[in-house]
Amino acid sequence: MVGLPRSTYYRISRGYQHYQPVAVPVPHKDRDQPAALTEDERRQILDLLDRDEYEDLSVQQTYWRCLDAGVIGCSQRSFYRVAAAHRLVGDRRRTRSGGHARQPPSAAATRPNQLWSWDVTELSGPGLERYKLMLIIDVYSRYPVGWRIEYTESKAFAVNLFSAALSRHGHPDVVHSDNGAVMRSHELVDHLTIQGVVTSFSRPRVSDDNPFSESMFKTIKYDLDCPERFDNIDHARAWTAAFLNRYAHQHRHSGLAHHTPATVFDGSWQTIRDHRQATLTAYHHQHPNRFRKPPVAATIQPTGINHLSQTG
Repeated sequence: MVGLPRSTYYRISRGYQHYQPVAVPVPHKDRDQPAALTEDERRQILDLLDRDEYEDLSVQQTYWRCLDAGVIGCSQRSFYRVAAAHRLVGDRRRTRSGGHARQPPSAAATRPNQLWSWDVTELSGPGLERYKLMLIIDVYSRYPVGWRIEYTESKAFAVNLFSAALSRHGHPDVVHSDNGAVMRSHELVDHLTIQGVVTSFSRPRVSDDNPFSESMFKTIKYDLDCPERFDNIDHARAWTAAFLNRYAHQHRHSGLAHHTPATVFDGSWQTIRDHRQATLTAYHHQHPNRFRKPPVAATIQPTGINHLSQTG
């Protein structure tokens, strides 16, 4: 007769409340869990994961072998959760030194020109011809501060690329990259160090340590206008120049509150944000019944390499 589900009826019934809100809610992960693993059980799992016989196995394979051996009795999900909490779910092989695994790199980006990220990717030409795109981006704004395309990547090209970028945009605090031979070359590292720039590197075989450059390369290659094969290196250079200009000055980036990289890099995004807020406020005044609360134009949030606020 009412025409409503029972749960909906309960929620809207006057005077009915199926829970009592608390002033300071405790996150679920911080609540006391009577059935949770004890510290000794968690330590046992970590000891098992650290055994030499399991170092080349996945967490899943390690769990089932330990279960078959009768040394654990928890669920696979609990076993995996402990491994994930200690960042043991990726490549867990030891380094050549045999010591502790390299600590994850960490660098903050709270303003433009604080943290740069760079990498090299391959573009296809005719036949077996390949071109190397070397690209530097400012992490906070995603603005491309320098790039070049050559037939091969070399230390000299990298040094010249950074010399031009530093002369044009100034010096960042940190430059982050992966572990390529050019990235770790003494020529480039020394050149940056002389300029007062700190170099940061990803862990071996951990692509997530350089997410901004990886994401940028995917954006380039998945663009609808990107040719599967370029006619020649000049074609690749011309197309890349046009794309990066469009990306920097027209693309509204979801990780930048839908501002363009160029306006975030030069700081003019704040004026645009104020204009957006004025537009939203005026519309809210015209149609207040369409909103539960006044709309607020989003602002740029800090980000960085392996930071909680990181956005790609």
